[in-house]
Amino acid sequence: MDLQDTPRRHARNPDHGPEYGRGGSEPARRNAAPRPITPRAFILGAILVILVSIAVEYGELVEQVGELVGSSLMLIVTFLLCLFLAANYLLKRRRSRRRFSRAELLYLFVMLTAAGNIAGVGMMQLLIPLLGHLFHFATPTNRWEQFQPYVPLWLVPDTSVLPGYYDGGTTFFTADHIAGWLHPFLTWSVFMFAFVAFTLCLSLLLRRQWIEKERLSFPIVYFPIELTREGTSIWRDRLLWIGFVIPVVLQSLASLNYLYPSVPYLPLKPTPALNIGRLLAKGPTDPLAEVTLAFYPMALGIAYFAQLEVLFSCWFFYWVARLEVITSTALGFGGPMSQSDMPYLNQQSLGAFVALGAVALWLGRGEIALAFKRALRIGRTAKDQSAPSTGALVGLIIAGLFLLYFGLTIGIPLHILALFFTIYFLVVIGFSRIRAIAGLPWLFGPNHPPHIFMTWAVGSRNISTQALTSLNYLQWFDWDYRGTAMPHQMEALKISHSAGLKNRDIAKSILIAVAIAIVVSFIAILAICYHFGAESGKVESYRINWAGMPINLLVTWAETQSGIGWDEIAGGAVGAGVVCFLSLAHTRLAWWPFHPVGYALSCTFTPQWLWCPLFVVWLTKLLILRYGGIRLYRRGIPLAVGLILGDYVIAILWGIIGLIAGQQMHSIFWT
Repeated sequence: MDLQDTPRRHARNPDHGPEYGRGGSEPARRNAAPRPITPRAFILGAILVILVSIAVEYGELVEQVGELVGSSLMLIVTFLLCLFLAANYLLKRRRSRRRFSRAELLYLFVMLTAAGNIAGVGMMQLLIPLLGHLFHFATPTNRWEQFQPYVPLWLVPDTSVLPGYYDGGTTFFTADHIAGWLHPFLTWSVFMFAFVAFTLCLSLLLRRQWIEKERLSFPIVYFPIELTREGTSIWRDRLLWIGFVIPVVLQSLASLNYLYPSVPYLPLKPTPALNIGRLLAKGPTDPLAEVTLAFYPMALGIAYFAQLEVLFSCWFFYWVARLEVITSTALGFGGPMSQSDMPYLNQQSLGAFVALGAVALWLGRGEIALAFKRALRIGRTAKDQSAPSTGALVGLIIAGLFLLYFGLTIGIPLHILALFFTIYFLVVIGFSRIRAIAGLPWLFGPNHPPHIFMTWAVGSRNISTQALTSLNYLQWFDWDYRGTAMPHQMEALKISHSAGLKNRDIAKSILIAVAIAIVVSFIAILAICYHFGAESGKVESYRINWAGMPINLLVTWAETQSGIGWDEIAGGAVGAGVVCFLSLAHTRLAWWPFHPVGYALSCTFTPQWLWCPLFVVWLTKLLILRYGGIRLYRRGIPLAVGLILGDYVIAILWGIIGLIAGQQMHSIFWT
């Protein structure tokens, strides 16, 4: 079975179109030599990585300004890109040679995005709180002490340094505190670097399949590509500024209403006024009770660059999932009064993500085989410069072996470790594929992540307490998928392809930014917690307290001693089967309107806030393409970019106003 995209598939998707810009692709750029990173950009990028890492930790943990790096298009990185563009404009008026080139701006964008990955909620902000939680908060009541003997001491800080971490009023920079954290700092720094390097090597191996052969749309990438395009008049386009003004005005009114309730405003994000579920539901537990409208400007702008069938499938399958719950409840198989998890949406979501990853690997099997042939110097592939890099394959093997060695060292049996990492990285590939196809301003992983699914499916009685405890210390990267690095890495390679950058320099920039961000973020979080106190109420609570949730799951698994969860396996199998069927139909039937990405998302938290803007853009884009064609569609690109730009700029400005005034402000991107 070959699920490769066919010419017929592209022919019936006119909105897929040429890659970027109203003028289509960039043939001149394709023929030019790739642009390497300049020493100036590299040095400045390294400095900014340090500053961004510190700013993210302080801003999110102490000032609690919101998610600086939690969205697909990171807020703080977008802010810095806008600053550099403004600086370029001022330097251009003076005809200065000090202006940053497009390549330099995009290299900086990639480096800072890689740093934001490490510093954010899905990575370092969840890892560090997990390390001391089991020891500091263990009581006879919660029964956590039973797991302490199974924890290798080199994974966690010395218990003598934990009071200062949780109580505050001291400094991390003492000999005792540094010594108490030295082993876990070194251990987890190396693990995190190898972990990110593995996904980067995987991205490099799949790069040509996704970007050059399938030509996935990568909606997120449109924004930096369009804003940095050289020789374009997008900044002079009236539609750009119309799109810019719309969110600036509407979000400012909402912010003023937050401070002064008498100021009228139009709600853009989920509020009680936009909760249509109250009109449809029969009670608070009704599956329709949480249905809400939303009109995020940046979501509207990003969605404009996704394909019609993807937009349609995202909102359509959201309602299909609601219908599944209603039907199961009506038949007595699910709902609050039932002991069943029917219709097993959580399990379906995990199976769907795994299948998306498996399909992506199947499509990319030729590229992976080419990498092996090139490494072994078989045939002509050794001379084929477009073939996947041997270094990526070698890096993937080395990083993968290290991850396995690490897991074995902390007491996880090989078969459990192999099963967990197989499921996890298939989910990550599927997650990255969704971002490459649908974009979306926020993207969440399956509600049943691999840890939970695998443990219930295999049965906790079939996994030793040692293995369960050690697996618990790997939950930080399997909890909040917004911090997953691979989607950003694939987008960086797409930027490289579209703007004529060097893939090797992109990879080096990412790895160097990651290495710096790991060290700086680790130290910054410890410095913040020792100064303010992790449990003092002065530090954002979710990041600190989340560690109790996986530990309580560990207690449940250890004490339940459940057998094989056939319902888990069946639910996951259904989700995987549906994705395989939709993938096959999508590539074989020209009239088929359903995309597997929409089904995978329907069982997650992602479409709850986004189904409405996706529906609005789908309907608008359908009318544009039907009555105005591709020319009118391209004419709307500046408007879409303006909506994104205006939403980010006004969010930044109101955030700065809040910091200066010492006032909690209206959250523009979140409820």
